[in-house]
Amino acid sequence: MPHFETTQWTLVVAAADHGSADAQQALSQLCEKYWQPLFEYARRRSRDEATANDSVQAFIARLIEKDSLKVADAERGKFRSFLIVSFKRFLQQQRVHSQAQKRGGDKPVISLDQREEGDRKLEPADSLTAEQGFQRQWACTVLQLVMKQLEEEHREQDKLNQFQQLKPFIAREEGQNYQEVADQLEMTASAARMAASRMRDRFRFLLRQEIAQTVASEQDVDEEIHDLFRAFQV
Repeated sequence: MPHFETTQWTLVVAAADHGSADAQQALSQLCEKYWQPLFEYARRRSRDEATANDSVQAFIARLIEKDSLKVADAERGKFRSFLIVSFKRFLQQQRVHSQAQKRGGDKPVISLDQREEGDRKLEPADSLTAEQGFQRQWACTVLQLVMKQLEEEHREQDKLNQFQQLKPFIAREEGQNYQEVADQLEMTASAARMAASRMRDRFRFLLRQEIAQTVASEQDVDEEIHDLFRAFQV
C-alpha cells in the first residue's frame, strides 16, 4: 500500500484564501462534499425539499459573504463538526424564507447545487434523526467521491472494464467467488483476487486522502473513517 502523506485541512485553507488561485476550486469541492448532507439535515427538519434547498443555498452564500471559513480552526478538529454546528446556528437565527434570496452578493459565483441526477437524495427513514441523516449522507457522499476517483484512475489506465468487474469486491472479500469475474477478464482466479486486493488498498488510500483534507490530525482521519462506517449502522 502506498505511503499516506498527511495533507490535513488543505481544502479548507485553500477555500478560505480568496486571494489564491485555488480558492474557487476548493470552495466548489467543499460544496460538492457537503451540499447534500446539509440538504438532508434541513429536509428532515423542515419536511420540505424546497425549503431545505433554500436553506442550504442561503447558508453557503452566508459562508461566502462573511468569510466564515476563516473562522474554522484546524486545532479544533473536524470541519464537518464546524459546519453542522454553524448550520444549526444559522437555521436557529435566521428565518429560512427571509434568507432564501441571498446568493452571495458580489462574491465569486459558484455552483452551489452539486447534486447529480443519480444522487438526488437519501429517502428518510423514520428511525433517522436530522443529525443521523446528515451523518449518513456525508458518509455516502465521501464514498461516492472516492469511488469516482478510483474509477477515473482505472479509466486513465485503460482498465475501466476491470474496475467495473471488480468494483463489487471492494466492500467484501470473504466468501467471494473470483472465477466468474476472472473468466470475464480473461485472467486466472488468483490474478483476479490480487487485482481486487490492490483495488481495495487503493480505495482505502484514496479514502484517507479525501478525509484528510478537512480534518486537523492523523487521529482525526481515523476517527472520521470510524464515524463514516458507523453512520450506516444506525
